[in-house]
Amino acid sequence: MSLLSVSSILPPRRRLGTFNSCFQLLTHSSSPSIISAAHFRAQRNYDYSNPYFIPHSTHIPDSHLKLQRLLTQNKSGFKNLDNALSLFRKMLKMQPLPRDFHFCQLLTTLLKMKQYQVAFSLFREMCTLSIPVSIITFNIAINCCCHSNRVDYAFSLLASTFKCGFLPTVVTYNTLIRGLLSQHKSAEARLFFENLIKFRQVQPNVVTFTTMIDGLCKTGHTDMALSLFRFMEKSDCEPDTVTYNAIVNSLCKRGLVDDALNLHSRMMEKCILPNVWTYSPIIQVLCSLKRWEEVGLLLNQMIHDMKVSPDVHTFTILVDAYSKSGKLDDAKHIIQIMNEMGENPNIVTYNSLMQGYCSQGQMDEALAILNTIRSKKIMPTSYTYTILVNAYCRELKLDIAMDIYRNMASDGLSPTVVTHNILLHGLCQLGKPMEALIFFYKIQGLGHEPNIVTYETLLGGLCKNHYVDKALSLFRTIECNGLIPESKTYNIIIRGCLWSKKYDGACELVDKMVYSGFSIDAATTSVLRHLLLSKAHDPTLVAIYQKCLIALRESLGRRRITSVTVEEAMPAKHKVTPVDINSEAKARDADQEIGVLDAKQFDGDAEDHQL
Repeated sequence: MSLLSVSSILPPRRRLGTFNSCFQLLTHSSSPSIISAAHFRAQRNYDYSNPYFIPHSTHIPDSHLKLQRLLTQNKSGFKNLDNALSLFRKMLKMQPLPRDFHFCQLLTTLLKMKQYQVAFSLFREMCTLSIPVSIITFNIAINCCCHSNRVDYAFSLLASTFKCGFLPTVVTYNTLIRGLLSQHKSAEARLFFENLIKFRQVQPNVVTFTTMIDGLCKTGHTDMALSLFRFMEKSDCEPDTVTYNAIVNSLCKRGLVDDALNLHSRMMEKCILPNVWTYSPIIQVLCSLKRWEEVGLLLNQMIHDMKVSPDVHTFTILVDAYSKSGKLDDAKHIIQIMNEMGENPNIVTYNSLMQGYCSQGQMDEALAILNTIRSKKIMPTSYTYTILVNAYCRELKLDIAMDIYRNMASDGLSPTVVTHNILLHGLCQLGKPMEALIFFYKIQGLGHEPNIVTYETLLGGLCKNHYVDKALSLFRTIECNGLIPESKTYNIIIRGCLWSKKYDGACELVDKMVYSGFSIDAATTSVLRHLLLSKAHDPTLVAIYQKCLIALRESLGRRRITSVTVEEAMPAKHKVTPVDINSEAKARDADQEIGVLDAKQFDGDAEDHQL
């Protein structure tokens, strides 16, 4: 059965003939389903029109009372999975058998423990043993399938609910929509939702609309989400705070903060109270735009007018924004407010403040933050130490950076590849490429895997300090370690060969680079032109320049490539080709280009650890 074969939502009388899939999928049997509607209705004392019905009885067995107490005590989760499985086995042996309500409680507890496959397995066993189930049991099983990224199983179960005589509830459909969206099947989710509305199979509630709106926002379909939001406003289903938050968050991610503020105002006019998740994304984008006055007004409204207390996430947004803008006193003041309000700063908060001090060169204050973290019994992360290592390397204080690097082990932390790349770059900057190479082999021997930036850093440092033979030897090991050289990698080593007059080696590398689909960059073009001005008739240099021009033209999509003559290859004093114009516009000094790690490399990795 295809994934959306049930999404047509046929009228009830025609529906049963549509769904061919049943519990064959669950029981791994080719025989028809062992559960039928007649079997369920044959169970006495059960009212199947009400899924929450608990049979009346003049006497409730003591075993059931004990079971209910045990399930209530562990409703948030059992200490370990074996306890839950053991209880399920005991429930199967009870006489009389526990009610479906009790089994649902146990399965729900397993859901909370994120034991989705285990819960589904128990549901399958219940079906195999003909233990009575209800639509609630089916909903739990469908939820398990969706959480396990098996929405195809979930739709098979939807078909089985009809065959077993149950009508799915709005909870069933909400779960299926959420499952489709979680697997990035937004088109299928939209179709399924539209058919629910079209055929009026179920009345969507605020959760249905909000789930769909949030899914559209997260997949970048904010305009569709807004259209659905307006449709929701016109219907009998009023949006709630969570619905507004989904739209506000999506608008803020797109940088449409004014639209988000307008929506926030409409929310207030309709007496729908915003919460911390409404304010946080707006504050974050206002901070990124440096609209500090509006940030202050919004915070004042949030805390004093709406009585909404910022959480650690909101405070950390402010600390991070103030720190990046150099407003370190404001960032410290925010942390003081956090402590006064009983919100303890976490490691992300302190990392943001530490990054701010390091960016201003205030290393004593940055180290003081590390001592504060330890005094508050907060565990530093590898990123905490990497911030300090990077700051000291930028100031060329490699001894202190190495000491901090070694202190990571005392906190039980393992340095990341970013940490190692920063140290290698620092050593190369100090003119110690051989020490960097020794350090590289040492960390590699300890099991730390390099990335392509590691090699580019070392290659640049070796070439810049005239260790081109070492660089070529290292270059040949890149692919042996499972990495693929990139355009920047080739250009670094080619420039090194050119400056060291290893023209044959450079020519060979250009061939390999072109074969790999890369082309010469602006810095390498600048080096070639500089050499051609002084040695215009060197045939190897001219050949390299010809190959580079051809590769560049191919990369620009030119189908017809004319041959390049020696005269065209030679830089003329009064004639500049289009390629030369492009090169001149983008070229940087070659000596600086060789071996310099992009300053934004660490900052880009740093943002992954932030909000």
